[in-house]
Amino acid sequence: MIGPIGCLVLGIGLIFLLLLYFRCHPFLALVVSAFAVAFSSNRIPFEDAIPTVTGGFAGLMGKIGILLVLAAIVGKCLVDSGAADRIVRGFSRAFGKGREQYSFLASGFVLSMPVFFDTVFYLLAPLVRAAYARRKRDYAMMICAVAAGGAVTHALVPPTPGPVVVAEALGVSLGIAFPVGVLAAIVPSIVGGIWYANFLNRRIEIIPREVYGVSEGELEKLALRPDSELPSLSWALSPIALPIVLITMSTLAGVLTQNTTTLLYLSVVGNKEVAFLAGASVAVWLVAKQQKLSLRKVFKTLDPAVRSGAVIAFITCAGGAFGSVLTEAGVGEVIAETAKDWGMSLLILSFVIAALLRIAQGSATVAMITTAGIIGPAMETTELSFHPVYLVAMIGFGATTTPWMNDSGFWIVGRMGGLSEAETVKVWTILLTVLAVSGFVWVLLLSKVLPLV
Repeated sequence: MIGPIGCLVLGIGLIFLLLLYFRCHPFLALVVSAFAVAFSSNRIPFEDAIPTVTGGFAGLMGKIGILLVLAAIVGKCLVDSGAADRIVRGFSRAFGKGREQYSFLASGFVLSMPVFFDTVFYLLAPLVRAAYARRKRDYAMMICAVAAGGAVTHALVPPTPGPVVVAEALGVSLGIAFPVGVLAAIVPSIVGGIWYANFLNRRIEIIPREVYGVSEGELEKLALRPDSELPSLSWALSPIALPIVLITMSTLAGVLTQNTTTLLYLSVVGNKEVAFLAGASVAVWLVAKQQKLSLRKVFKTLDPAVRSGAVIAFITCAGGAFGSVLTEAGVGEVIAETAKDWGMSLLILSFVIAALLRIAQGSATVAMITTAGIIGPAMETTELSFHPVYLVAMIGFGATTTPWMNDSGFWIVGRMGGLSEAETVKVWTILLTVLAVSGFVWVLLLSKVLPLV
């Protein structure tokens, strides 16, 4: 039987071994590590080891499982209905011709809230290549803009899995996690998606390679779909905006009214599952309307999204089980005491732990889930001078930094972007490190000037 630090070393060591050496699925790696720690800890009775793991898994699944599947449905419907394309065009017209990098940054920023990053990049990369086919320059700047916009909200803004599970683990409501996540993401996205993108673009010229044998002319046609075949911008944004509005109304209701009946109804419609079910319903209706399909046929097309969302939910909740075991093993208490002894704030510690985990094993989501399991219990013995939502943001930025060849996003950006490995390091690895470092500084500043307590 081993103590808290031994449990932490055992758990993280097993995750690394299973993910990096045996190429094990993240779900299995997290579950196996959770059981190993539960049975090894000197603070968890033998008979409580299994209930601790299953209870942590079930508890988190009850909180976020439905939400993650609904978010996956919204994402697929945005693409299938043409709503995502309409959002991109709306930003392109708002910023004007010749400023495509701004529209790509804004599009990636918005679309990565309900849509997984890989889907956003698959959607926008052909549009970047089409823009390059017309301009014959500035490819590095435009592809960086897409990557920056998509990566920063994917790590910071619900309902993507990482921010959702970290917010739940730290006891932060989505009503506050969403606006603060957006606020925390804005400045770093500008630093990375505009400043660094321009810096890189002035120093190197990237000529994208063909992707899967598709020519530039064929890619350019993707951007020429008539506007008449797309939904209006207001309808395109509605599956994203409606849940946000409903959750915000519920959050503000307790402050603005004391009417118990009103509070009851708003608490129901503003429940995150109900709010995203409303958004998903609008998204499904948009597909049926735009493609002129019956609802029966639309629902059949949603199977891949449901499967994808379910897999993400299971991985995330396996991380919840691992985090629950670490809590019961007393890891959080030891981490909090160590941080105090070293004079290190939980904000800085959150960034450092998430960054080390991301660099070591590659997955931002796994890094965020694991860090939340370590920092969550440490919060209970630490008096914070700021709202814990800033810990959510700091963990997100830590898990963003320095992705390299053990990161699936590295290969998605490289292959879909038509980049060499050396170019991918400049467009993806260095870019996200810039995002993470600027985000670290920005969140530290926000926690001082806008503590929200």
